[in-house]
Amino acid sequence: MAGVNRASVSTKYTQLVRLCTPMSIVQGYSSSEDDDTGETVSGQLPVYELEVYSDLQPQTKTSTNIQRVVGGTIQQSYLDVATLKKSSRTSAESKQLQRELKKKRKLQKDGEWSSPWAEYDDEETAKEVVEQQQEEEQEEEQEEEEQEQEQVEEEDTDSSAEFKPHSEFVGSSQYDYLGRSYMHIPRDLGIDLTRSTSQHECYVPKTILHTFDGHDKGVTKLEYFPQSGHLLLSAGNDGLIKLWDLYHKRELLRVYTGHTHSVRDVSFNKSGSEFISCGFDKQIHIWNTETGQIRKTIRVKALPNTVRFHPQNQNEFIVGLSNHKIEHYDMDTLHYQVPIQSYDHHLGSINSLTIIDEGNRFMSTADDKTVRFWDWQVNIPVKFISDPSQHALNAPVVYPGGNYIAFQSADNSIRVIQGYGKYRFNKKKLFKGHLVAGYNIGIDISPDGKIICSGDSQGQVYFWDWKSGKLINSIKVSKRPINGIKFHPQEPSKVVAAGLSGEIYYCD
Repeated sequence: MAGVNRASVSTKYTQLVRLCTPMSIVQGYSSSEDDDTGETVSGQLPVYELEVYSDLQPQTKTSTNIQRVVGGTIQQSYLDVATLKKSSRTSAESKQLQRELKKKRKLQKDGEWSSPWAEYDDEETAKEVVEQQQEEEQEEEQEEEEQEQEQVEEEDTDSSAEFKPHSEFVGSSQYDYLGRSYMHIPRDLGIDLTRSTSQHECYVPKTILHTFDGHDKGVTKLEYFPQSGHLLLSAGNDGLIKLWDLYHKRELLRVYTGHTHSVRDVSFNKSGSEFISCGFDKQIHIWNTETGQIRKTIRVKALPNTVRFHPQNQNEFIVGLSNHKIEHYDMDTLHYQVPIQSYDHHLGSINSLTIIDEGNRFMSTADDKTVRFWDWQVNIPVKFISDPSQHALNAPVVYPGGNYIAFQSADNSIRVIQGYGKYRFNKKKLFKGHLVAGYNIGIDISPDGKIICSGDSQGQVYFWDWKSGKLINSIKVSKRPINGIKFHPQEPSKVVAAGLSGEIYYCD
């Protein structure tokens, strides 16, 4: 080291190399050959300490963050040019270095240290060492995961603390001359919106009657007001939920702002007084439809894809998550944030939840290309449909009366299964002609059960005859995919459709 010319050292970095007290080759172990005199003996390496300083502060020396390696130590301290903050080795890198060193440590053989890749003399000792190393690695990995989870939760908490859910009425008049709100079913339309939904014959629409502005970044879900259908609820990728009037002025009535990310699904309860929403911010809100107030909020651990109210108890609901689980919550319990049941037999992200068998059961589809049928609060499916040649089945809809269940299949077709008993496929019912192309395209069936309709990845809506399976008509409504379509529950030929363009098309 005496031969180093100090004048030739670059001015950008100042490096100081000094000889320190010698130690054994393997750090952390003492050797019988270590001499008390401090002189270097055979089988040992000197320890070097290298200090590197940034050119931003060449006169400053610190002794922080010293990392020891085999044969010496490295001490490094510098400033990040982008942030002008001191940067040092992260804890994850230090733990990774420690794990690598532990793997290289071997037992002493005949008074000398063997190579790091030598085998152990005693098999039992070797097994114990390996098991101990595995346990230490698992503990360290678990600690890292917990730290990362805590950081994510803190970030989410900070962002949610700044955002406050709210709702605003934006219509022309909130009450009529009798003091009734928009929740009241209108009686001056020339049609009885309170009748049974299966008492009228339906026809195929031919043109676009009206276009609503919709959502800026695309529509994700459409939902009619139960039974009457005089209101339309829409959810969008802009994080907003909007309520529209389909009669009189056909205007936007109320905007619900409660999600910081895209809204994935919305669903009314049986009476329409409340609706539930879930979004990619991992939050589930239960809203009052008339006032826009949030009654309950639940935060889940994974992305919620779909949510449904219990048909027999409006204080309970189920939610399908991206971690292959279906969770069942009860709002009447004291700890309503904890699910009362979890259904976890799927192997992929949950895509849809559908109430079947007159509310006594529900059905789920997932990315694992299976369909499973469940009894309430029983974590064992009563039936599941799975076949190696089967494509992913999404967007199910129940035929009026519950005799059939139709699915949108990923092979550009609509397939039908029996709605009771063994839930077998009906090979005679197959509808083709549209393109899905990887999009989650919705389907629907007319209230009288004679027409089945679907969106399309090229911006069209298709209508087939249920009995014969023949294509009746198709309407070009947009240049972008149509992923949502709904038949009006009372009108004979009115249909709403929406997609990635953001506009909502009212056809007749």
